[in-house]
Amino acid sequence: MDTVTYPHKDVQALIREHFVPVQFNVLEHPEVKRQFNSGWTPTIIVQDAEGREHRRSYGYLDPRRFVAEMALAWLMDAIDRQDWPPAKARADEARRLTAGDLAREPEALYWSAVATYMTSADQTGLRDGWELLMQRFPDSDWSKKAEFIRHLRR
Repeated sequence: MDTVTYPHKDVQALIREHFVPVQFNVLEHPEVKRQFNSGWTPTIIVQDAEGREHRRSYGYLDPRRFVAEMALAWLMDAIDRQDWPPAKARADEARRLTAGDLAREPEALYWSAVATYMTSADQTGLRDGWELLMQRFPDSDWSKKAEFIRHLRR
């Protein structure tokens, strides 16, 4: 990732705007693997300033998938803090940055619907967002998590 992903201009811009990167060489500092409960490299862990983990990813990510993963991490930070207006804005950005990523776009749609609902208290936004998710990604795990919405009254 040091030669392809991290130097990429989109990765650099996203990190500069939203994150403070810290990188450890686990061969030189094996205690870090225990400290962060990480048995594989690369492992990307996104924490807030208080050390609360919001996302973890294992294995190589090319620049596009890295940006999508970090967009979801930034979104999850706001969701975990229940800071709903920023979560809604971050969900919109996550949807844009995960578009076409079959592993991450369904998750962005799921959380976008949640953020829409939590900012408006209108179940229509949740229902419509999850219906879109189930329509576009019917076999995804995220659709399966949302399908109970079909059993609720309109």
